[in-house]
Amino acid sequence: MSSKKKKGEGKSGESWEKGEEIFQGVILTDSFNFRFLPVTLETPRALLPLVNVPLLDYTIEFLVEAGVQEIFVFCCAHADQIKKHLSQSKWTRSRSPCEVKTVVAEDCLSMGDVLREIDRQSFLKNDFVLVSGDVVSNMKLEQVLQEHKERRKKDKASLMTVVFKVANPGHRTRCQEEDFIVALDSTTGRILQCERTADRKRFSFPLSLFSGNSNIQIRYDLLDCNICICSTTVPQLFTDNFDYQTRDDFVRGILVNEEIMGNQIHSYVISDKYAARVSNPYMYDTVSKDILRRWAYPIVPDNSIFFMDFSYSFTRHNVYLDSELSLARDCVLEENLLISKGTSVGAGTVITNSVIGRNCIIGDYVRLDGVHLWDNVKVDDGCNISKSILCKNVHIKRKVTITAGSIISFNAVVGPDLVLSPGVKITLKRKTEDDTDFGMDEISLGDKPVAEQNDEFNPEEVGSEGQGYIWRPDVESDDELEQVQDVWGFDRVSSSEDEVSSISSEEGAPPGSPLPEEDSRLFYSEILESIRHGVEDQVDPENLILEINASKFAYNVTFHELNQAVIKSLLESSLHDSSISKQDMSKNLKKAVDHLLPMISNYIKNSDGQRDVLCATEEFFVQAMWASPLCQTFLHLLYDKEILEEALILQWYSRIPTIGEEGSFEPQRKLLRQQISRFITWLQEAEEESDDDDDDDDDDDDDGDEEE
Repeated sequence: MSSKKKKGEGKSGESWEKGEEIFQGVILTDSFNFRFLPVTLETPRALLPLVNVPLLDYTIEFLVEAGVQEIFVFCCAHADQIKKHLSQSKWTRSRSPCEVKTVVAEDCLSMGDVLREIDRQSFLKNDFVLVSGDVVSNMKLEQVLQEHKERRKKDKASLMTVVFKVANPGHRTRCQEEDFIVALDSTTGRILQCERTADRKRFSFPLSLFSGNSNIQIRYDLLDCNICICSTTVPQLFTDNFDYQTRDDFVRGILVNEEIMGNQIHSYVISDKYAARVSNPYMYDTVSKDILRRWAYPIVPDNSIFFMDFSYSFTRHNVYLDSELSLARDCVLEENLLISKGTSVGAGTVITNSVIGRNCIIGDYVRLDGVHLWDNVKVDDGCNISKSILCKNVHIKRKVTITAGSIISFNAVVGPDLVLSPGVKITLKRKTEDDTDFGMDEISLGDKPVAEQNDEFNPEEVGSEGQGYIWRPDVESDDELEQVQDVWGFDRVSSSEDEVSSISSEEGAPPGSPLPEEDSRLFYSEILESIRHGVEDQVDPENLILEINASKFAYNVTFHELNQAVIKSLLESSLHDSSISKQDMSKNLKKAVDHLLPMISNYIKNSDGQRDVLCATEEFFVQAMWASPLCQTFLHLLYDKEILEEALILQWYSRIPTIGEEGSFEPQRKLLRQQISRFITWLQEAEEESDDDDDDDDDDDDDGDEEE
């Protein structure tokens, strides 16, 4: 009989300081950049509310679900707020499944400084997981941890395993400012070379990388999840080399010195799980919408495990409503939105793709689209706000328009009767010459800036009754000199794999820039020719998609412009001959839609795409009124093929044209709406019948409950 192992020995008989190996994790609550200024002057990024829950809570929940038993939360800026939040959270209660410890390191100015501090304190005894405090994920770590440990048993030189997620160029969760291209060994997952793409479009790889290695992969279809499994050697190497300030510095240094030191870094690729980092306002909005659309399941608002302080009910079109709400009967809640308890919404208000915090007051005839309202925000009558963040206690006075990536920080007041410039940032924190630390040590949430009587605000910037200052970043700031490609509120231009590998490095048009008139005409001509050829010769729609994508990247157009060009080209190619009968035109149109349906579905995937379809359809038919009777046929076809939803069709039909749309085509628009009125009436009646059926089902359920 074999003798029993002594207590304190592992499976291989190794002696440990503790009887059992503890899975440890490190969370970096500071991003060490200034993407969320001026908001992060007053609160740390890790406590920014994402769908009304602090970012840090998502990260801790992810680690706990992954089996982490001891978590060290490193706090740099606003450490007092993070410590207070954790002391009041469920993670510090006696029944918590893990132990959460805060480590204050206010002198650390980079990730490298934090890891050097970890090495100095020597509290990590085993391999550990390293994450940013703004990571949202539903993946499990058992498999990646097991693979990492097995590699370590065979070769102690395997230092780190980095988690990547499959995400093709243009994927919604790809952060363009963190895009990278990587060379991997497909059999072992070892990283051979890794570079940020930034503004570069041409890369070179040494021939030695390919010699004798038939398993190499060059990949541009991955995103960095900012989740790593590290050995305890990693902090030591940061201590040995003070040039390592970021993880990129570390990876680059290890790969460059691999032949000398022998150290290696491996990757673990996921495809069916969710993982993303809220690295800037664009990603903040993207991850919020992913949660509302249930892409991050089980991280959804109606799951009480993640949203303990709320009781959201989930209804169709991804609408989540909390208790104790006051909603006007004629307010319109469209899709992908969440409203928290204590909030009131006024008459005639329309809300879509937005997150509303607790105890907000939204007035009459307000339009909110892609807006994030934190707690206690007040929006007065007649405001139009899109793609913006309004922090706690903000007051927007009547008839204010805010658009395109604006941020209104805590307690600011804006308006009335004001139109803000796109991307504006307003704060009550006045910048002074001695703000070398960006004011981070001066302010806490318990001592937020409040306007004083003698403060002088510029009414041209914030309105006649406004309180706040326009935040303008220092030109000398290294962080602001970086070219941020993800500009929230503007159309996003993505890069393709072909573009990165084959196009020479040259400056392109900034994202969202309108095409020159000649380029726009040439682009449309190419799309029209592709679709006309595709229908006549019955070209495979998948090949058409490749051809159209090539034109998109060649002319650097947005998806908005692409969608409209595809629809207009489809209509023009099918209805170009005005001499044939309307019946023959209808047959041509149906034939084209049937054949091109896979292509249309590829581009029209969400409500924004559907709006592009409706706008392009209207623009085509008001300029080709001889074919206008077929507008109803076309819309009905797309509705039957489930490309268009009835709610968006009805919304488009009832909207009032903007100032730019009025003018010479106004009579044609009215006539066009008259011609499709029968189809609209049919849709409205079908919707009413559907609502009546739902009510009957509810009544039947109630009757059944009473009988029981």
